[in-house]
Amino acid sequence: MDPALVEQLAFRSELRYIFRRALTALDSSAAEFGLSQMGYHAVLVLGGAGPGGLAEQDLVDHLASSRAHTSVLARALVEAGLIERCPLGRDRRRVTLRLTPEGWKVVERIAQSHRERLRSLVEGWDPAAFEQLLERIMAVYLGINGRVRVERLELEPDSE
Repeated sequence: MDPALVEQLAFRSELRYIFRRALTALDSSAAEFGLSQMGYHAVLVLGGAGPGGLAEQDLVDHLASSRAHTSVLARALVEAGLIERCPLGRDRRRVTLRLTPEGWKVVERIAQSHRERLRSLVEGWDPAAFEQLLERIMAVYLGINGRVRVERLELEPDSE
């Protein structure tokens, strides 16, 4: 057995463990606001599209889901008051989906919750440990050697 391979597999396993813990924390934040993983992904995509929203077909593509599933999901998000459907021209079958003011508030609160949860996951980590982790990810996963510099930001309470 190649010791380098064993060490690399151990690293990948540890990284996947950290990633799964982070995803669990993020998903539970969305669940607190009544959103499934896919529902959260949808409002994230729509928020990232800006105030104008996105054509429903584009959301289907972003979610890598079926049109029928995305349509059911969109209907549930409309009923929850998080998104709205806006017809595109005369063809009422073609619509743009966009966040409502309530949808924007929810994604902002989820983002704040994410920040707090992720911060608690890495509480006490030294910036040098982040640098080593990121450099190792670059080398193992991307085949890129490079240096990373990490600094703690002193955030004001309002900017968190």
